[in-house]
Amino acid sequence: MTSPAPQQETFRSLLRSQKVWDTELPAFDAAHDPSLAPAEPLPLFHTWFAEAVDAGQPEPHTMQLATVAEDGGPDVRTVMLHDADEHGWHFATHASSAKGRQLAARPEAALHFYWATQGRQVRVRGRVTTAPHAESLADLHAR
Repeated sequence: MTSPAPQQETFRSLLRSQKVWDTELPAFDAAHDPSLAPAEPLPLFHTWFAEAVDAGQPEPHTMQLATVAEDGGPDVRTVMLHDADEHGWHFATHASSAKGRQLAARPEAALHFYWATQGRQVRVRGRVTTAPHAESLADLHAR
């Protein structure tokens, strides 16, 4: 058996020296007890988002968007949340971009927010729809 290359050992040492969950974790845990999850998650998301902002979480509006690539494998990237309302979680893309093409072919996605200042994460999965043109244009001009 050969020993790992020095670069690999340096990486492992650095990786293992990192703190894990260097914050007090919140008590809510619907992943282990689904009965704790609210029937309507949007008000809780709004509250948690405001708490993340108040806690000084850098870029709390960034999220990871996971789609299915053309070869059937997963694909993920970081995007910005534009809104979260009764219609869902809103983000932007061009139809000709990789994510636009992937969503057109398979209109299902997953979102992930991680707010380290609170040790919280939010996962959202579901069907993706295209916003009406007027709404998309208004969003573009608002930014």
